[in-house]
Amino acid sequence: MKMSFLFMLLLLSINFAQEFSVTSVEQLTTLKQGKFYYPIGNNDDSKIMFSSEEYKGLWILDNNNGKINQINDYLSAGYEPNFTNDNKIVYRKDDFRNNLRFLSIYKYDFSKMTESIIAENLRDIAQIKVINGIDINYSRNENLLEIKSNNKLNKAAINNMPVVMIENSDLVLYKNGKRIILNPNGDGNYLWASVSPDGDKLLYTFAEQGTFVTDLNGKIVGNIGYAHYPQWSNSGEWIVYMKDYDDGEKVIDSDLYISSIDGTKELNITNTKNIHEMYPVWSKSKNRIYFNSSDGIIYKIELKLN
Repeated sequence: MKMSFLFMLLLLSINFAQEFSVTSVEQLTTLKQGKFYYPIGNNDDSKIMFSSEEYKGLWILDNNNGKINQINDYLSAGYEPNFTNDNKIVYRKDDFRNNLRFLSIYKYDFSKMTESIIAENLRDIAQIKVINGIDINYSRNENLLEIKSNNKLNKAAINNMPVVMIENSDLVLYKNGKRIILNPNGDGNYLWASVSPDGDKLLYTFAEQGTFVTDLNGKIVGNIGYAHYPQWSNSGEWIVYMKDYDDGEKVIDSDLYISSIDGTKELNITNTKNIHEMYPVWSKSKNRIYFNSSDGIIYKIELKLN
């Protein structure tokens, strides 16, 4: 389903400092199918995963036939799930007992259409991340733990790949068995932290100040400014994000932007009045961006690298 012809012409006319052009925008879901949020594609873009606005449950869109299947209705399953390189999904499930939150880690295998529990009844977990497309990392009690592809749990003390976590609002880097609290902007609330594809830089948002890029020592090398939900491109040269505004109760405006990592180049790629574009994520294999509108419709933007 294509968007309006007028909007398409507007996007086709946009050029990003002779680097990018937007070639198309396509609507992938309808409100009749449900309201969906936080899309992410698998490695070859054959599948797109998304959740509800409250992160409850996971759905998969098959790009080959357009069918949508729900794989679970778990609480918090839609909070930072990810695809692995071997055709699986890693996600969480939260349970509450006696007002305490317990977290379990699950895997879903597409080839077998089966689900397995990797770890259960965990407490005080910061985040769950897929590293190298296969291993699962999470931090607990200031230790980085690793679950290998064979589901064996190890302390990741010898892990030489940088892993960044948000722990108690701090920006924490794990590398070569060391845990370092960076906090480049001082104490405060750090959000949306990630490591660049080449493993040399960090991207994060610091509440009330903006979004920044640093080296692994925490030296700021790029100031993106007001940029929510920042995401790396596959090349690590660009960042996509949203600029959203609300009235205290609902979103009243939101557009998507692409920026260079130093913040010197910026392009609005969705300059629309009737659609509030949110939660963008770069395709893992193509010059493509997935996002959802504020009312729960999933879209994709095709980009051309000039």
